[in-house]
This record gives sequence, structure tokens and C-alpha cells, in this order.
Amino acid sequence: MSRWYQPQEQWPRHQKPWWRETIDLARSAGWHLQYLDGHAWGRIVCNPSEDNPCTVPIFSTGTSGESAARTARRTVERCDHLAAAEAGQILVRAGVLLDRAEALLDAASRLLQAADKQAEAEELLQGAATAADEAEKLTQALQREADGDRLTVEAYEMLPEGRQLGYPPASEEVGALISDASTHADEAEQLAGRLPAGDHSVPLQERITQVRARVTDLSGHF
Repeated sequence: MSRWYQPQEQWPRHQKPWWRETIDLARSAGWHLQYLDGHAWGRIVCNPSEDNPCTVPIFSTGTSGESAARTARRTVERCDHLAAAEAGQILVRAGVLLDRAEALLDAASRLLQAADKQAEAEELLQGAATAADEAEKLTQALQREADGDRLTVEAYEMLPEGRQLGYPPASEEVGALISDASTHADEAEQLAGRLPAGDHSVPLQERITQVRARVTDLSGHF
């Protein structure tokens, strides 16, 4: 069973970091992905419409994976088949930036929710003054603590590759996630400004607006 992915789509995530770097490079260069379910994870193809396109197989496991990934990156960099229009390249690059911005915002949102849950838990624990309702309040507090822990775990899972936070993360670190997401949105908007007028730029601008709205909303927590 296989599925083809266009460069402007979100591609499946490979479990090996060296292959993720190669896959991101190919996607940003306008390549296509044929995703396979099995040991042969898939293959990237510069232009499926070509008679003899550049094709690179990608495996889930195996020896010399890092070396194979480096060789694949050189193939992508040297490919001269793909002469994508500038507008298509801009859309892909802007889409990658917005993917990263949204991942940062998702992580920041989870961390802020986790902090709220922890604060509620502490308030309930401190307010359990009478024996009659102490058990119920403690139960509620424990539930909020569990919710906070779950949201924190989800936040760490959503962080882009290479991003690290302390545990528990400081408020300055959460603010940095939101700030970096805003920077990615700025870069995407600069790329969007280079697009010719037309319908293909409208979805990109709408997505940039949505990311900026989330930045404003989450910034209000500080």
C-alpha cells in the first residue's frame, strides 16, 4: 500500500533524524514522496512526470543509514530535472515555515494549559480546609495535576526537531516559543509578498493570518 505526497502537503515523519533532514530538503526543493508501509519507508522523486527522474529510496531501518541519507541529500542538491516555478517554490518554503510556527504554538499552548491546571490544583489543595469536603477537593486537585502532566507531555512531543525545554519549562521558555513562531510567520509573509497576484496566494495569506491570531492570543497569557 502506498500514497503519493505533493511538496506542498505535510509529509509523514521518519523516525531517523538524518533521514528527516534529507526529506525536508527534498520537500522544500519541490520533490514528491511515495510513502510505503513497510521496511521500504518510501522514495522521493524529483518530478514524477519526467521519463527518468531522480529517485531516492528511503528505508525505515538498516545499516549505514546516515551515509545513505548524506548521499541522498547530494542527489537532491545536484538534481537538474526540476525547474519549478518561483511561485511554487515560495509556497513550499512558506508552508514549511508555517508548519514550524504552528508546532511551536501548539507546544506553547499545551504548556500554558498545563501551568493553569497546576495552578488550579495547588489552589484546591490549599483550600481544602474542612474535613467534610477535603476528599472531593483532593480528588479534583489530583485530576488537575494529571491533566497538567498530560498537557506537558503533549507539548514536548509537539516541539520541532532540535528544540529543547527545561522541565518544568520556565515562562521565559514558553514565551520564546511564541516569539519564534511569530518570526516564522514574518518570514512566511515576506515570501508571500513575492508571489504574483492570484488565487494560489490567498490560502497562504489566510494561514499566516491564523498563525498571527494565535500568537496574539497566546501572548495575552503573559
